[in-house]
Amino acid sequence: MKESRDTLHVLLDAYLRCPVEAARSDLEQALRSYQTEWIRARAGDEAPPLPAPALAPAPAAPPAKPAVDRPKFPIAAADIEVLSRLAEGWMGTTADVKRWAWFENRELVSLEPNPAGKGPELLRLTPLGWAALGKAPPA
Repeated sequence: MKESRDTLHVLLDAYLRCPVEAARSDLEQALRSYQTEWIRARAGDEAPPLPAPALAPAPAAPPAKPAVDRPKFPIAAADIEVLSRLAEGWMGTTADVKRWAWFENRELVSLEPNPAGKGPELLRLTPLGWAALGKAPPA
């Protein structure tokens, strides 16, 4: 069973060519829920009662909303590492970062012309890119 699941993960990664960790966890959670409900429906009165949902304490105050909303899509750890390097002042170019188009399409980075006048464009973090890191851009 684990081999088929790993095969599905590899297929999803290869086909979508983007982080699919959130989709995987949603699929696995939905499958577990479906299996539980299926078993409960067939067990009838013999089924043990469902566990009571844990009551969470009420928050004291709503958290302060960031100036820019965080991205609404998952970002892989390797991609966060690249964004962190850019935040630290690394002069990354489109030649250095294989997935720069993924970053640009999600408005995490903007492209600036190379100061040398030729060569690959430089990547710069946008406000949404800074928010993805949980940081504010330097003033």
